[in-house]
Amino acid sequence: MVENTCRYYQSLQFPDRVFAGVQVQRLGNSSVVYRIGLFRNDQVAPAAQGRFVHVYVDRYSRKPMPLPQSLRAALTPLVRE
Repeated sequence: MVENTCRYYQSLQFPDRVFAGVQVQRLGNSSVVYRIGLFRNDQVAPAAQGRFVHVYVDRYSRKPMPLPQSLRAALTPLVRE
């Protein structure tokens, strides 16, 4: 994880039902930018929005590596730029 942010617009508390939505904002060669939305009960506007950037690295060299094809295939339907 090289970057993450979250903006809160309203509180979430028990007994609220919280729904989470995930999008892929960008699918790079070795990184993925995810967007997250948290929604309170049946509200259309998010209670919180965040984003995080995940860079895939080789376990031993610690250098960026290409996304595995199986992961790229799973994430491609979630891309919303």
